[in-house]
Amino acid sequence: MKKVVALLMVCALSLALFGCGKATGNKGGNDTTKAAAQPADDDDSTPAGADDVKFSQKGDKTVFTVDSGIALQQDAWLGFCPGTKGFVKEMDADEVDVLYAYTTEDENNNGGDYIFEFDNDSIDALDDGDYILVLCDSDDENVGKVVLYIPAKLDGSKVTLNYDKLVVNK
Repeated sequence: MKKVVALLMVCALSLALFGCGKATGNKGGNDTTKAAAQPADDDDSTPAGADDVKFSQKGDKTVFTVDSGIALQQDAWLGFCPGTKGFVKEMDADEVDVLYAYTTEDENNNGGDYIFEFDNDSIDALDDGDYILVLCDSDDENVGKVVLYIPAKLDGSKVTLNYDKLVVNK
């Protein structure tokens, strides 16, 4: 049920954002940090490429862009899980996620990359502290897996990602 509610919120926010047209210029900033990562010591993973994941603040949104070279299904999701432990299976991450978003329909406007947007108010509603940001290739617990994860620290709506520990699962 929480996924249906979240999906409806994401759709409504996407329609509000894109339905009203995009303003030109740099309102809300467009700073992008690129990932350059090392794999964690205790898992079967490889480092992400420098351009695989981008993170930016755009007005009242926190936006994650994932390179289209990473294979994702239409029901792929990106979510915040409390703690510092990484995940491999989608169903393990899905059991503990506290906030997630599906890809937006705006991939064609960003060179085919996958876009995940979070409203800053929804991030601000989470408890401050340590989280793992997980990207799952599908929402199907039978086939879904965690494609990558990044340690994140939340302070209000401010998200600080530890790109040095970004991990891509094999």
